[in-house]
Amino acid sequence: MIPRFAQHPLFWPLLAALVARMAAATFGSGYLMHDDHFLVVEVAASWADGEDYNNWLPWNQGDIPSPRPGNFAYPSSQFLLFLLMDAIGWEHPADQALALRILHGLYSLTIVVLGYLLARALAPNDPKAATAVAWMLSIGGLWPLLCVHQLVEMVCIPPLMLGLWALARNAQLNRKDLLLAGIGIGMATGLRYQCGMIGLGLIPVLLVERRLRDLIAVGTVALLTFALVQSPDLFVWGRPFVQLGGYIDYNIGNAGDYPSGPWYQYLLTLAGLLIPPVSLMLLWGAFHRRRASAQWWRVAIPVLCFLLFHSLFVNKQERFILPIVPALIALGGAGWNLWSEQSRWWQRNRKVERMAWSTFWVVSMGLLVVTIPYSGKQTRVQAMDFLYEQRASDFAMIQVDSGAMPPQFYSGSWNSYHIDNRRETRRDPIAVAKSWCSHPPQFLLFQGDRHLGEAVAEYKGAMPDLRYVTTIKPSRIDRWLHEINPINSVERIMVYSTEGALPCP
Repeated sequence: MIPRFAQHPLFWPLLAALVARMAAATFGSGYLMHDDHFLVVEVAASWADGEDYNNWLPWNQGDIPSPRPGNFAYPSSQFLLFLLMDAIGWEHPADQALALRILHGLYSLTIVVLGYLLARALAPNDPKAATAVAWMLSIGGLWPLLCVHQLVEMVCIPPLMLGLWALARNAQLNRKDLLLAGIGIGMATGLRYQCGMIGLGLIPVLLVERRLRDLIAVGTVALLTFALVQSPDLFVWGRPFVQLGGYIDYNIGNAGDYPSGPWYQYLLTLAGLLIPPVSLMLLWGAFHRRRASAQWWRVAIPVLCFLLFHSLFVNKQERFILPIVPALIALGGAGWNLWSEQSRWWQRNRKVERMAWSTFWVVSMGLLVVTIPYSGKQTRVQAMDFLYEQRASDFAMIQVDSGAMPPQFYSGSWNSYHIDNRRETRRDPIAVAKSWCSHPPQFLLFQGDRHLGEAVAEYKGAMPDLRYVTTIKPSRIDRWLHEINPINSVERIMVYSTEGALPCP
């Protein structure tokens, strides 16, 4: 007999999610994007080591400190984790990164649970829709890969989903609903400022429902929770919301320096991320309804408000839309089932719907197989891990075709590294090496692709005693991502030992 707990609709999606996330955490490594490593891991790990990787802390900024365009809330939580790992003697950077991936994967299981609960609240008479939503959030598309990495856009999802579920589970909001909604929205906004658009989108909905008291209650709890999550500013700056002000000022002044696109770019992103044609079905299911319950609009309008804000804002990076995607899947799954049950055409053409879902799962399984063992930015991580194993405290980067920053966390050293940027100026290698003699590098890391051999030959000609050690090659997926979007730079790294080769006394 099947145990009673295994008969619950959430059991198998949760088990599959656990297996997929633990596999992605174990067999995958590295990082996906610049921000998830350099604005989280490098920052937090350096603080735990008594350093300040990017000079975020005011006492490391000179006479006139100013807030950097970041949010201390999430890095501060990772700082505490690094302190704990250091305290128990878990000091190898690669092992610490593995622990972070495992913890993030476990934390992300709440997305599956809350997605199921939200879909059940939106369509209480359609349990199959909620189960389908749980499976999509479990092993659909890129979720296992995204959930184990340090993306703040993913970390803010569970509290955001908690808030939306609390708003949708009862027609008449009670005190517990209002408390959970305020805590969820406030915590999500404290982690990711843009989640505040969910709270703003809720205002007209509750006003139309004539729930002014409920609006005041949710808003008050949300603001108090937001202030609590932002409390690291009090310890660092001595006053509240300093980083928020710096973040807003920076984005207003520099939004145009980042990737931009047409207003409909995020619609295309969602259509691709959720895998067509099912993605189009979900988008239709989420927003086609003219008549719906009050609970539906408490979720749909805030989600739409978030989507509209990012669609109109200049800076359009794909990951920015991630916080609302699970809620959109719950809305779309529940709404599509309601639509297809009422539509005569879809009732007569169930084969078309089954084919669409079959396509979704075939593509999802393919993505799962490819992305679970994916090691992001493999060459950069492995190069730094090599330095850690060699106990090398100083190194030099000779940047040929690529100027990507090395993830120093994996090297175990926060010493400033040397750079010869040959992409802009080709200087005499002897003159460059002499400028490094105050703390000579133990290894030279030649970073590039097409013109890498030329730079190595020039350095070898000037310093014949340089000894080749190894070459670290990019993964096939990294090369594939580069072909799709050249902004994702890809490179080989050739490592040379400098022992006895530098022109230093």
